[in-house]
Order: sequence, then structure tokens, then C-alpha cells
Amino acid sequence: MKLHVRTFESDFIHTESHPDVVLIHGTGSNGEMWNKQLEFLHKRGHRAYALDLRGHGLSEEPLDTTDLEVHIADVMETLQTLDLDYPIVFIGHSLGSILSVTIAERHPEMVQRVFAASLPGRVPKHMGVAFRWFLKGAFPRLQSLEIRHRLPWRERTLLETKVHTLEQIVENFEDVNFVDRQINVSCPVHLSVGRFDPVAPCVYVEHIHKALPTSTLKIYEWSGHNFMDLQHKSFNKWLAQHLYE
Repeated sequence: MKLHVRTFESDFIHTESHPDVVLIHGTGSNGEMWNKQLEFLHKRGHRAYALDLRGHGLSEEPLDTTDLEVHIADVMETLQTLDLDYPIVFIGHSLGSILSVTIAERHPEMVQRVFAASLPGRVPKHMGVAFRWFLKGAFPRLQSLEIRHRLPWRERTLLETKVHTLEQIVENFEDVNFVDRQINVSCPVHLSVGRFDPVAPCVYVEHIHKALPTSTLKIYEWSGHNFMDLQHKSFNKWLAQHLYE
């Protein structure tokens, strides 16, 4: 399925030496989360595209069973519709990091480097249990409240996501495990994580970094899962640090 693609609309001078960039959001979000990164990359001469995964943002939700293979197929189909110069850079957050790393493993010729923010090395079991209860109880009640329109962007966007979309991610990604297996990539992988991330525990990301010779690691102290929201300048600086190595 072709996904909706967002980019930064303004006058643009493409710097040929700067790689094209594809950004992939996480669960209950959409490509709008990358607006500041799209502008940042655009102004530096990168062609940058943020995808809305199926059921998120402006992409359709066919109500199918949706596992890793389905998401990967959607991304690959969408990339074929873009005028990309390979190899490209992937920037992912959470679920988007899982997809980015997996594509780098399977298609090394396509990927120059990966920025994996909040990569869930292994999803804690209690998080899956808690999220199921949330979807069955509080989630529909919160969706029915008018006050949801006054919530911050990330919370509002989560509540606008279809239950089926979220349920499929809970059901099909619980067994993701980058901790107990080697990540087989040839390109650099730049990891970042919040010190107090409940979804992508910092200790797991540190373990991945130690086991992956091609990786770097940045830890955002006093931060959780969505550190790029409030610390976008620091996040963009981190991107620039490794984009031009």
C-alpha cells in the first residue's frame, strides 16, 4: 500500500553531495512529528520525506492484519514512488526505528546510515499488558471527550489513531528483540534514547550499542520516549553531527 508522504514545501536548492532522507514515525504518531527535522534538512540541501504509516496521519487503514512484513512492504512500495538517489539515510523513532534497522539489514545497498531514536530493543511485557488495558478502557473514553482537541499534539494525535491500528502493533510487535540477537548491518547506526524511556529502556539500547561495532549512542538525560519534541535543537544537532562524517 502506498503511504502518504510529507515534505517541507519552500524554495529548495538540492546539494548533490547530501543524501536523501526518509523519516519514519512511531506508534500513534505520524509524519508531522518530523516537521522541524524536515525544515532543518531541507535548508541544508537534503531532499527529505516523512511517511505516515498505515492507519496513521493521512494514510489509509485497510483493517488488515498488520505485522512487520506488512509495514516493510508499505514502506518499500512508497519508496518506489519517490525520486530517490540511493543509498539514502533513514531516521526512525520507536516503531520507525524498528522498520529502518530492518530495511538496513535486508537491503544494505539502499541505506547509507540509520538514525534510530528510541529503538525498542525488547518491549517490556508489562508495557504490552498496560497498553491493552488502555485501549480497552481509558482510550475510547478519552476519544469521546471534547477536551481531547485541546491536548498537546502528541497526545491528541494518539487519540485520533484508530484502535485497530494500535491493536495490531501491540499484537504483532511484542516479540521484537534486538537484545538477544546480532543486528546484521553494514552501515553506521546512530542510536539515541531517553534515560527514562519506558518503551525503549535505556539499558537495552546500551546493550545494542555495545554489541554493534558500527553504532554510536547518545543518551538524553532526564528524558523519556519522545525527547525530540522538547529538545529538537539538540536532536537536529545530533543528526548534523553524524550526517556529514
